[in-house]
Amino acid sequence: MPVPAFTLDGILPPFTGDPTDDTTMSPFKVTVPEFVASFALTPERVQILEGLLEFRRRIHGLGIMRGIQWIDGSFVEMNDSVRAPRDADVVTFFFRPSTLAERPAWEAAIAAHPEIFNHGQVKAELKCDGYWVDLSVPKPLYHVDQTRYWFGLFSHRRLSQQWKGMLQLPLGSLAEDLEAAKLLRS
Repeated sequence: MPVPAFTLDGILPPFTGDPTDDTTMSPFKVTVPEFVASFALTPERVQILEGLLEFRRRIHGLGIMRGIQWIDGSFVEMNDSVRAPRDADVVTFFFRPSTLAERPAWEAAIAAHPEIFNHGQVKAELKCDGYWVDLSVPKPLYHVDQTRYWFGLFSHRRLSQQWKGMLQLPLGSLAEDLEAAKLLRS
């Protein structure tokens, strides 16, 4: 499904049809090329998209290939005349690769890769306000709480509390990421 049309307020709608039909409700599932084609509208946005694609490249390089990313914040709003976006809000819901399944290996990977896991470094360097939800943790209520938290935070504007939509990208879509990078260069 392509990125839905923006509302008159410059935000994604929370749903585009029957709100009980999951294909027409937020988070809207889009491909990486669709996402890039829809938002590479200004030099600032292109720079943020380059950072997001690099963030995804680093994630894939660590072997994290299964999961999704929710994208939100001012980056997926069309209010650039008021304030250009400074970053993209990204929550990565992921499964650890088998090589990092055990806790010591996972903790060592986190320590060894601040370019992926250090929030401040990722935000400063790649313009991604990145957060993580580890789906490998065998605690279903943790997943429910994390999903509720991020959906609640991302589905409303902070000040006005206006209901809005967000986007979902697949992880592990290497060919799509390469196609999106080509779009950015063209």
